[in-house]
Amino acid sequence: MSEDVEELRRALESAQGELSAMRDVHEAALARVRAEGDQAVIAASLRAEAMRLGAHNPDDVVRLMDRSEVARGDDGEVRGVAAAIERCRRERGYLFSAGGVPGTASGSTFAVAAPRPGEAPPFDARKLSDTDYAARKWQFLAGK
Repeated sequence: MSEDVEELRRALESAQGELSAMRDVHEAALARVRAEGDQAVIAASLRAEAMRLGAHNPDDVVRLMDRSEVARGDDGEVRGVAAAIERCRRERGYLFSAGGVPGTASGSTFAVAAPRPGEAPPFDARKLSDTDYAARKWQFLAGK
């Protein structure tokens, strides 16, 4: 009986050792996945801010900029995006447009041209009120 207990203890210690090793491997993998996820969220936030500020190619802005001060907090919020993009805009102004020009493409955005005035709808005297009809009739007769 004592041999069975000792054998069970050895099996338990072996299983606990394997469990500890597996836990370490999984914690390292989880940390790697979290870091990759944080970097993806940070890159997306930087890309969105670069587009908002008129970057010609937001992906190039994200690749070329210094991201050392941009971090994702425990609450999931990305901090330092606006300051980093502004610093990049000052240092590498050629990556950004001077301003939105109507009717031109800029990066992945398209500035819509100002609308042109349309043509007046055709005149239909049958749809006028009596007072408007009388006023139009007198305008027409006065023009002759």
